[in-house]
Amino acid sequence: MRWIDRGPEPTDVAQYAQQYTPGWVDYFQSGAGERPTDFLWSLFRPALGQSSNNNCWYCERQCDFAGDLAPTIDHFRPLSLFPQLAYAWANWIFSCRRCNSDNKKDNWPEPGYVDPCADDVAERPERYFDYDAETGEIIPMNGLSGAALQRARHTINDLGLNKLDVMYYRLQWTRQFLADLLALPVSERQAFAEYITQQPAEYAGTTTMLVAQLRQTGHLHPI
Repeated sequence: MRWIDRGPEPTDVAQYAQQYTPGWVDYFQSGAGERPTDFLWSLFRPALGQSSNNNCWYCERQCDFAGDLAPTIDHFRPLSLFPQLAYAWANWIFSCRRCNSDNKKDNWPEPGYVDPCADDVAERPERYFDYDAETGEIIPMNGLSGAALQRARHTINDLGLNKLDVMYYRLQWTRQFLADLLALPVSERQAFAEYITQQPAEYAGTTTMLVAQLRQTGHLHPI
C-alpha cells in the first residue's frame, strides 16, 4: 500500500450526495423502507482508477474486468456503519473485488484502518508499513505502538495483504526489481530506483519500502 492522491472532487458528487444520501441514512440508521438501489458512486470509478493506473489501492495489484481483480469502489468507512458518507468523495477507495467484498467487507475495527489517501502525512501508509523482502510479507513499521500498531495489524490481516497468492506475486516482482537494480553500475542505480518508484505501477508502495531498505544497507546512495 502507498499514498494515493485521490484528486479533486468531481462536480457531480455533491449533487448526488444531496439527493441520495438521506435514503442510505434512513435505511441503515432508522431501518426505514427497503435498501436503496442507487450505486451511482460506480460512475466515478474510472476517475479514481486513473490515480493509480487501475491498481488496487490496497493490495497494489492491477485490476482486471472480471473475477477477484474486477475494479470496484470500496467505502473506506463502511456504508452500513457510516451511511452519511455514502456519497463522500473522500471515503471512496479504488479497490479490487477481493480486497473489497471478500476481505474488508463491512469491517471497521476500533482503531480503524490505514487510509491510503490520508491527508495527514503522519497517517499515510509509509508511516505504518515495512516490507520483508525474504518472505514477501507486509509488516508493521518498527516502533509502532498502541492504536497505531493495532491499525497496521488490522489493515494487513483484514484486507488480506499477506494472503499466499498476494505475497507470491509481490515477492516475484520485488525479486525481479532487485535483480535488475543490482545488475546496474552503482552510479545508475539511484536513477533507476527513482524511475520505478515514481510510476503508478503494481507494487509501487512495496518497491518504495524496498528502496528505503537498500539505501540503509548502502546499495543505493541516500537521497
